[in-house]
Amino acid sequence: MLIIKKSELKLVPANEHPLSIADDVDFNKIDALMLTNVMLDRMTEMGGVALSAPQVGLDMSMFVMGIDQARIEVFNPIIISYSKEETLMNEGSLTYPGILVIVKRPASITVEYYDKNGKVHHNEFQGLTARIFQHAFDHLQGTTIKDRVSKLKWDMATKRLNNYKQKLVKKYTHKKLLEIKKAMEEQTNGNT
Repeated sequence: MLIIKKSELKLVPANEHPLSIADDVDFNKIDALMLTNVMLDRMTEMGGVALSAPQVGLDMSMFVMGIDQARIEVFNPIIISYSKEETLMNEGSLTYPGILVIVKRPASITVEYYDKNGKVHHNEFQGLTARIFQHAFDHLQGTTIKDRVSKLKWDMATKRLNNYKQKLVKKYTHKKLLEIKKAMEEQTNGNT
């Protein structure tokens, strides 16, 4: 039986994200309860609302999603149908920290998946729940938000992030320089 420790679950760098479809989970070969708990803990620690197994280097069709007590574990999901209505919304991903892009997705979906006990569930998800499910499901299919937007939109988002980082560095550097200047002034004024 496969045993996974939380300390072993590290985010796979974006350039190493699997491009293939994750393997179905065989409940006879894993401790699904333990895996669920470890994945939920890691998701919470990382500040995410979903975490898929491929994001942490596990080739299995599984993800967790939710906030606080409203959390579910999803094994071997299938999206049965998508609504014709689509919505646009900013999405970020633990795979690409700090990047937000506007992604178009169906507003509702009908899904089938198994929980940690191997019980099958049929649900219709709408709104944000549908969006999070689709985003996490994408990771199981070897797809990320980068694949959901044009190259131009992606380049603009990474440029925004880089500009923001540069501003932070300048602000931090300026603040540090002011602290050093103040300390030097205090020391030299006290010694003269």
